[in-house]
Amino acid sequence: MRRGLFVTGTDTGVGKTLVSCSILSALRQRGRRLGVYKPAETGCPRDETGHLYGEDCRRLLTAANSGQSEASVASALYPIPAAPLVSAEAEGESLDPARLVADYEKLAGEYESVLVEGAGGLLVPIAEGFTFADLAEQLGLPVLVVVGSKLGCLNHALLTLSELERRGQPIAGYVLNSIEEEGLAPHATATNREMLGRFGSCSDLGNMPFVAASERDAFERLGQLAESALELDELPL
Repeated sequence: MRRGLFVTGTDTGVGKTLVSCSILSALRQRGRRLGVYKPAETGCPRDETGHLYGEDCRRLLTAANSGQSEASVASALYPIPAAPLVSAEAEGESLDPARLVADYEKLAGEYESVLVEGAGGLLVPIAEGFTFADLAEQLGLPVLVVVGSKLGCLNHALLTLSELERRGQPIAGYVLNSIEEEGLAPHATATNREMLGRFGSCSDLGNMPFVAASERDAFERLGQLAESALELDELPL
């Protein structure tokens, strides 16, 4: 199996980009040179010249700091915040899965390893009859599931892992990400990791601590947190 990682989540807003940037920064501090790829980003703002840019793409690029061009990070950027299929259709466009694979393959030929970050969850549609789960399979990459630790995440996490297992997709493991400083259900969040370990059969690769919004671009610090909180040596990167 090729070196690389496909990062998905149990939902949108669970911290996929935070965890991805933390991993990238930690490995960069170890001297690694990794490529980054986000097939499609939606809800993109415009710069002062009117051009769309991906906020997540820019954060991934900065965290990796590998000399990659911004244009190569994403195959498509859309202004409407929705699933890529929905956003593309709203613009009168469509995404060709073959193009996504080709764009990834180009990066895979330039970097020792590539971290690919999806949008939303595993079954979010990219094109007609084609989801991020299908893309991960076509790229031949093991999947890391980011679980936003909150009340209700156990169901989402176990369903996502179960679907990957049903498909026979290699699973790198899961990372629990603390998305609430003071959750509404503290006992639930305090026991989420234990419950996932008891009911899931995949590798527990760690628990990212809560990171305030004002600190999520402090990439050196994110890398240090990842070194202490995650099982980085278990990742196929």
